[in-house]
Amino acid sequence: MSTSVDLAETLARIEARLAAVDTKVDAIQQSWRKSMEWLGQMGEHVQSLDAFREEVRASLEPLFHKLDNVDDVMHIMRHATADVARRIDALEGKRRLAG
Repeated sequence: MSTSVDLAETLARIEARLAAVDTKVDAIQQSWRKSMEWLGQMGEHVQSLDAFREEVRASLEPLFHKLDNVDDVMHIMRHATADVARRIDALEGKRRLAG
């Protein structure tokens, strides 16, 4: 009789351990599913940010071209201003000599 009691106790311990293992496996599966959901959401967010970056780049690109044009105009204006200043200095020098 003691062997059947020992066998019943052993089976009960094994069943308890298996139930604990099943609980842990279920918890791991739920955690894995949640992790996969988070990864999916992060992937969607990254795609959204990429699309936003492209929209911003497309909208700012004309502005960059205009700024490049402004740089060119400023470069021309600097040279023109220096040229005008030299001409004025030359005219004033001639006036002083004549006058």
